[in-house]
Amino acid sequence: MRTLNITEVSELKRMLKEKFRMELHFDNEYSAVEFSFDAIPSEAMLRALDKYLSKKRLRAVFNEDGMSFRLEGRF
Repeated sequence: MRTLNITEVSELKRMLKEKFRMELHFDNEYSAVEFSFDAIPSEAMLRALDKYLSKKRLRAVFNEDGMSFRLEGRF
């Protein structure tokens, strides 16, 4: 399973905070890597997230709440 390393997570967190003032939370408890936000992200932020992840051959799969996601590989 492909995921982001700690440097990539830090880079993504910094980019989202600077551009969108949104804090990205990262939880890898029990090997179930999940990311979350405090609020539902804007469309612009989702596009930026998708652009960043696509360069890593990944995509975000959001939960029903729209505020948390896991990563999935792009093939």
